[in-house]
Amino acid sequence: MRKEEKKALTRLFLLGVGAPLGLDRFYEGDFTGGFLAIIGFILAVVTILGLFIWMVPFFRKIFFLLKEFENAQD
Repeated sequence: MRKEEKKALTRLFLLGVGAPLGLDRFYEGDFTGGFLAIIGFILAVVTILGLFIWMVPFFRKIFFLLKEFENAQD
């Protein structure tokens, strides 16, 4: 695997496993975004509407990372 592919897979794994804790954002060095992800997830759990709103950026980032993996240079 190439470096870009490994990076995309690592970020996808962290997003899939640690999205509620913002692990993918902490890994990328975005500490503010990581803390906001934790707060956003807590608010999403409290309300059903919040959970649906939280899922939109989650799936958007999944598709972004999959596209990044697909477009990795040979």
